[in-house]
Amino acid sequence: MQLQTLDPHPLRIFSNSRDLLHDLFTYLDYVGSRSIKRMTRSNEIPRADMQRLAKLLNIAPPEKDDWMYARQHWIDFVDELALRLGLVSYDIKGKYRGYTSSEPSFIENYIIVNETNLQKFFELSPAAQEKRLLETLIHAKSFGNYDNYNNEFFQDSVLGELDHFSLRGSGTGLMPTLNFPKIRLFLLDVLKNLPAGQWFSTESLIAWLKSNHPYFLIPQNAPKKDRWGHEIGRYDNFYEGKDQWNPQSKTVPPNAPDAFERVEGRYVERFLENIPLTLRFVDVAYGPNPYTGLYPSRGQLKAFRINERFLRLMSGEIAAPKVTVQPNFEVIIESDFYPAAIISQVAALGEQVSDPNSGHGAYVGIFRLIKASVAAAQVENPDLDVIDLLKTLSGRDLPPNVQIELDEWTGHADQFTLYEGFALLESVDELPDADTFTVERITPTLRLVRDPEKLFSRLETFGHVPMRVAHGSADFFPIADTAVSVFPKESAWAKAQETAKQVRVRRIVTVSYQFPDAESFAAIQKELAELRCPFQSEPATRTVLIHQAEQGKFDEALAKLTDEFAIVIE
Repeated sequence: MQLQTLDPHPLRIFSNSRDLLHDLFTYLDYVGSRSIKRMTRSNEIPRADMQRLAKLLNIAPPEKDDWMYARQHWIDFVDELALRLGLVSYDIKGKYRGYTSSEPSFIENYIIVNETNLQKFFELSPAAQEKRLLETLIHAKSFGNYDNYNNEFFQDSVLGELDHFSLRGSGTGLMPTLNFPKIRLFLLDVLKNLPAGQWFSTESLIAWLKSNHPYFLIPQNAPKKDRWGHEIGRYDNFYEGKDQWNPQSKTVPPNAPDAFERVEGRYVERFLENIPLTLRFVDVAYGPNPYTGLYPSRGQLKAFRINERFLRLMSGEIAAPKVTVQPNFEVIIESDFYPAAIISQVAALGEQVSDPNSGHGAYVGIFRLIKASVAAAQVENPDLDVIDLLKTLSGRDLPPNVQIELDEWTGHADQFTLYEGFALLESVDELPDADTFTVERITPTLRLVRDPEKLFSRLETFGHVPMRVAHGSADFFPIADTAVSVFPKESAWAKAQETAKQVRVRRIVTVSYQFPDAESFAAIQKELAELRCPFQSEPATRTVLIHQAEQGKFDEALAKLTDEFAIVIE
């Protein structure tokens, strides 16, 4: 298949930076941790929850007037997709409250996460999860009795900008007979035969389809009459006019020399900015000038290019996610598709230090292991072997310094109980009077007791001479040298204070390199990780810091990027 290539620079290029799989899991985490009741009249997610989700997803919340266009909003799209996948459930039919109700109401309509379905979905590989999203969108139907409306002719893209055909008469004629899942699969099969990374003219794709597959959308043997016996014209469902909503608009005449471009061509444009753009399979380029022809718009999506992740998904040649543990305790995760299961395991051990949406088609995330997080994860799951987990995920031994540190960190994960309002009682002799206050014997001379004030008074009443000592939060209070105690004595404490602590300071010379954009910054991090070169990264300033001793590996990493970037060190 030969299509015309196109220079996109005069055009308005749009690349989808949203990862649908990532946003779906973020949405599920949010609704799973809250009890969200949908709005009674509109059945939408409440505005407050919309704003919180917008913040979590790092997208600008809609303006006040935009809330009426729920289907066009990304969060509503993700919400609807979760319902189609069976990962959540809520009422979509509603009830009419009396004979005078013109619209249904949704009473006590909570979003319920289907844990069994979610667990099955979570256990799929990232590529299999992405495939499920694709299949769900390909076979999507409208909820309710409006199946003829849920297609690229009549539904706006959630991310694109093209308008749609009028819904007028869409429930009759040929429209109900068209097999849109089959049409979408056919066009995806066409796209997978194109090379990745090249911009192609949309007009040339439409011309190729007209010459080679003129009936890909409307079959050659399409019905000539509907079920009531009325004549069906090939393009009777498709109206165009000077004003999109003008009732005087006319149907496209089937004998017009450009009829294919006016119907099938418009569909191809809208198909490209729906499933392929939503799933980040393509980038698109629109015309730079306002549209002036007949509506709906035609010829505005001028060019497109597909990427490698789409080709790999369609061919099934998908590499497993790659995990690299670096000597500087950073864990780099690389995957063609969002690896939710791996991220949930690694994120529990530290913090994310890079933005995964850095312009790459694939997911690249960097996490830094943190001592407190590792210990907390082991407290929560005593059977967790952090070292074994990271070895399994990376498929190799950990850097020696990381393994040594993790051995020490995991030693701090013992569970403990904090007692408030209790005290420690130390005594050489037995004290039967303290037995009723004793919670636990720690050693033969040390016990944990409750109600220390009452116990202190009781011991004094029975002739004992207790001494009350309040230890600090940072260290123990020194006990008199004459006392018999396991705690530090005054003389030992004073001697320790007199002894100067020796401190060895190691001088390390580091070199910093600041990169001008996110793409080259992410690329050098990836190369350094593959060379197992220790480095520090500062995403906010796009700066990489290395030890002076590692300059050779850094130069080697730069050399590997010469085919992609012309790098000049200032």
